[in-house]
Amino acid sequence: MTSPKRLHLHLMKRPKYEDAQGSESLLVETQDTKPSRSRARKGGLSLLPTISLDVLFEIFGFLKPLDLLNLARTSKAFRNLLMRKSNAFIWRASRSLIPNLPECPPDLSEPQYACLAFDPHCYNCRGIGFNIIWQFRAKYCGPCLRIHINMEPAYSKPVVTQLCPNLNELLPTYIFRDLRLRFTEMIQTSQYEALSLRLNGLDCAEQTPVIEETKKVVRAIREHADACKAWLSGVNRARSDELHQIREGRKRIIKEWLETEGWKPEIDYHTWWKISKHRAIKDSRPLTVRIWSRIRPILTEYMSEMRTIRMEETLYNSRRRILLQAWNDFLAEPASFPNTDVDVLPHVADVARFKPFDDIIKLPAHVVVERDTFLPAFVALPNLVRNWRRQVDQQLAAIITNGYPKEYGPVGDIRQLATSVFVCNACEQLFFWIDAVAHNCSLDFPRVSSKERNDSFKEQVARIAYYSLGSSPWSPKFRSSTVLAIHVIRSCCQDPRTATLAHMDSTSTPFYCFVCHPDGKTVMHWRKARTQSLTQQSSFRRLQVATAIATPIWEAAKNISVPSMSTKCRCW
Repeated sequence: MTSPKRLHLHLMKRPKYEDAQGSESLLVETQDTKPSRSRARKGGLSLLPTISLDVLFEIFGFLKPLDLLNLARTSKAFRNLLMRKSNAFIWRASRSLIPNLPECPPDLSEPQYACLAFDPHCYNCRGIGFNIIWQFRAKYCGPCLRIHINMEPAYSKPVVTQLCPNLNELLPTYIFRDLRLRFTEMIQTSQYEALSLRLNGLDCAEQTPVIEETKKVVRAIREHADACKAWLSGVNRARSDELHQIREGRKRIIKEWLETEGWKPEIDYHTWWKISKHRAIKDSRPLTVRIWSRIRPILTEYMSEMRTIRMEETLYNSRRRILLQAWNDFLAEPASFPNTDVDVLPHVADVARFKPFDDIIKLPAHVVVERDTFLPAFVALPNLVRNWRRQVDQQLAAIITNGYPKEYGPVGDIRQLATSVFVCNACEQLFFWIDAVAHNCSLDFPRVSSKERNDSFKEQVARIAYYSLGSSPWSPKFRSSTVLAIHVIRSCCQDPRTATLAHMDSTSTPFYCFVCHPDGKTVMHWRKARTQSLTQQSSFRRLQVATAIATPIWEAAKNISVPSMSTKCRCW
C-alpha cells in the first residue's frame, strides 16, 4: 500500500515589530478592519470515497434519488460505487423516501428509473425537458417531442404478424397532441424494430407464445405507466397547492402591511386583485427578513405610482377640463389675455404641463379649483409660450441638421432656408418649418398594437391626460427631407446653403413632369416638384426645368382646368 499524502500546512510568519508603539498602532488598525473571509479549499471532498463503506451507505440512506444521480456524476469513484448492481439497495432506500412512488419496473435498473423520474434533462438533446413518456421509458423536451424523436404513427407501420394485426396490443402506445389539437397514436420505433426481428422467421406455432408473452409485458408496462402518471399528477397537484398557500400567505401579510402604512384608498380604488398582480406580491417564495427588506421599497414605489394614477383619474382630470374651458375662452377672446407674440400657440396639452398651470392642477384635494384659479397663471403665459417655441425649434433644428449631407452646411437662419423640409412619419406629407410646428400628427398619442404596448407608469399617466384633453403634448414625429429639397433647389440653379423660401418663391422656374404628362404641358411650382420627387423618387431625373418654353407654358397653364380628385395625376 502506498502511504497517504502528507498535508502541508502553510503557516504565516508573525511579523516582527521594532517597538511596542508600532505594535499597538497595528493592533488598533487590525481591530478596525473587517475580518477577511477564508477561501474554501478546493478538492476537500476528494477523499470521501475512501471512507468506510458502512459510513457511506449510512449517509446515502438520507439522500434522494436525484442527489444520488448528481453524486454519481461527480467522479469515477462514486460512479463505480453507486452503479454496481450489488449496491441497488442504496437506490431502493433512497426511493423509499419518496412517498407513493411506484416500484422500479423489471425492464429498468434502479439508476435508470431514478433518471427517468427525477432527472430534468431531455434524452435526445440533453436540454431541459419535463415531458415524460412512461410507456417508452423516455423523456423529451418540447422541440424534440414535436419532431417525433424515435416515434412514428402506429397506422404508418405494416402489420408484424397476422396472428395479432393490432399493434396496440403488442407495443406500448403514446397519444401525441399537436399544435392543432389533433391526436395521433404513436409507437416507439426501436420497440417496433425489436419486435419485428424477434418474430421474423418464426412460424405460427412459434409466434403464439411470443405474442402472448409480449401482450403480458405490454399490459404490465401500461399498468406501471398509469401508476406513474397518477403519482406524478399527485406530486404536481400537491406542489401547486403548496405554492398557492405560500402565495396567499404572502399576499395576506403584504396587504396588512400596506393598509397599516396608509395605502388602503389605493387598494379600494384599484382593487386588491389588480394590485396583487405585481411580481413582488405574487411571488411563490415565503417572506423572509432578507426578502422583506428588499421588496419593501419596491412596494412603496409601486403604491406611490398607484396613488398618482388614482389622483390623475379622480382629481386632476376634472381640473384639466376646467383649464380646457379657460383655454378655449382665451382663444376666443385673445385681447382679454396677455399678448403672447408668437406665430403658433401651443395646444392645451402643452399648456397643462407648464409649471404654473401644473401646480394649480396638482393642488391638494381639499382646494377648490375653478376657472378663475388659472388666471394668475395666464399672466406668465407669454414667457412660457416663448420658451415652449424655443424648445420646439431646437428639436426641429436637430432633425434638419442631422439630415444635411457632409458637403452642405446651413448658412443663416435655418428656419427660413428652403432646405428645411420635414416628412411626417405618420401621414408621409412634406412640411416646411412653420407647417411642421402646427401639424396635427405631432399632437397624436402614439398608436401601437396591444402586443407592442408598454404599460409603463409614465405611459399610463400620459394616456390619462390624453383622454381628458383630447391630445398629447407636442412631440416631433418627423424625419428630414433635406436631400430631396437640395436636388430641387439645384435644378433651379440656386445655392442650397443660402436659398430661402422667399427667394425660391420669387425666382424659381416652373417645372413639368414627363411621367404624369409626357406632353410636358402640366406645369408645377417648385414646392410641388419637391413633393413629386418624394412620391416618385425613381423618376426624379425626369423632372426638368422648362427654360425656353417656361413663360408660354406658364401662361397657358393658367387656362388649363385643374384635374379632379379622381384622376391619377399627382402633379396638382
